[in-house]
Amino acid sequence: MKLIPEWHEHEYCLIAWPCNHDLYGDIIFEAKREVTNIIIEIAKTEKVIVLCNEEDIIEVKNNIQANNIKILSCKLDDSWMRDIAPIFCSEDKKIKSVNFIFNGYGKYSDFQNDNKVSDFISNYFKIQSIFSDIVLEGGAITYDDNSNLFSTKNVIFNKNRKQTFSEEKILNELKTIFNLKNIFLFDNGLVEDDTDGHVDNLLCPIGNNKYLIADSNKSNLNYDILNKNKKDLIDFFNHSQQKFELISLPLPSNKKINNKNLISSYINFYFTNNKIILPKFNVKEDHEVETIFKDLFPTKEIVMIETSNINYGGGNIHCITMNVPKI
Repeated sequence: MKLIPEWHEHEYCLIAWPCNHDLYGDIIFEAKREVTNIIIEIAKTEKVIVLCNEEDIIEVKNNIQANNIKILSCKLDDSWMRDIAPIFCSEDKKIKSVNFIFNGYGKYSDFQNDNKVSDFISNYFKIQSIFSDIVLEGGAITYDDNSNLFSTKNVIFNKNRKQTFSEEKILNELKTIFNLKNIFLFDNGLVEDDTDGHVDNLLCPIGNNKYLIADSNKSNLNYDILNKNKKDLIDFFNHSQQKFELISLPLPSNKKINNKNLISSYINFYFTNNKIILPKFNVKEDHEVETIFKDLFPTKEIVMIETSNINYGGGNIHCITMNVPKI
């Protein structure tokens, strides 16, 4: 099977409705408003399927008055669709999926429903699935069209994932499942990232051997980590004799909600079929990043949506979405 990069055409976008009141507290109402804005924006260009708990169906219908949207009842513990959905692939010109184990990042006790979502989605689309005993979240990996997969050691090999396989066996199984040439692993992700450092805050391949990579100034706690990440990635591409261009994206200025630091990155965005939807934090870097994206994607509309309250829960636009490729 072959992984399908996110900038390829989508058939659907999957989104889960926020439901974890313990995580968000009263912020959940603002988070739902931001998720609604994202759903409506994506639905302008591609079909959206919203998964929600049975008790939230009326709320979702009342919030989302738009075409191109389907609502499905599904038992959920949380709303990080990127991490609980299957990983979609192509084989013999058909879409297939790989369903990994989700264990709540090894930190949260309520994950049993979320661990069944990938199976629910695969069955809904009636696509053939492969089940893997590897614990892996969708936000923990990213991939290009050169058979390279990228992840983070401190996520995939973290003891809280409770992997039953050795590091070597995990990498070999991923290579086999996805027919990969290379797997590159950063050592660490962003400081205080609740996921232990998901790669979708660090790196995003965008095609034509170009890669967006998170960067920061020396005053940021992540400066040394991101500097090493960039150096290690350059070494990987040079050693494997691959063409590449790295485009730096600054991290947003530090923000807090209820005295909680937001762990934020503009890398955490979503491709639609003709738009790019970026998080907006109302900080000075917003304009700089918007300009970078407009220069990189002159044929796409660049839309920035405020997401600080989603971010309060531990993720952002990429984390709450999963693209279903069109084959």
